Amino acid sequence: MKNEYGILFVCTGNTCRSPMAEGLLKLKLPADIAVFVSVQSAGILGLTGSPAAANAINAVHEYGVDIMGHVTQPITIDLLRKSNLVLCMARNHHDFLVDKFPTFRDNYFLLKNFAATKKVQNPDIFDPIGGKLSAYRECCQIIDREIERILPVILRFIEGALAE
Repeated sequence: MKNEYGILFVCTGNTCRSPMAEGLLKLKLPADIAVFVSVQSAGILGLTGSPAAANAINAVHEYGVDIMGHVTQPITIDLLRKSNLVLCMARNHHDFLVDKFPTFRDNYFLLKNFAATKKVQNPDIFDPIGGKLSAYRECCQIIDREIERILPVILRFIEGALAE
């Protein structure tokens, strides 16, 4: 039995979309499974040590999620090595990973297309950076809906990996 299943959310700066997704998934994972899962987020810009955007903190707080302590981190080979599943917010994040870290390409997916019965025409989740709280709420709502949609699949993946 493995100790941990790694899930990584990726966006641009790791201040908005990916920390909201990280917080939402952590909230939704059943407690008995969450102890075996590492959920993290990172950005392709390489920002280190910045907090989440204030409006991201406020928007996700409305779902009962606290990301006040979030600190940005860049994508690293170590993070990717520990991640069984890498969920990207937009095509440019996926393309960046495939280009810079092709070894792990089989683990990269666009959040909107992951486990989708039909691929969406525009799989990008818009970046609310610098926008009003309403933009962050809309973005958070999209991310929440996608996590709800894929949660059963993620749980099956985790249970399968832990049983190995």
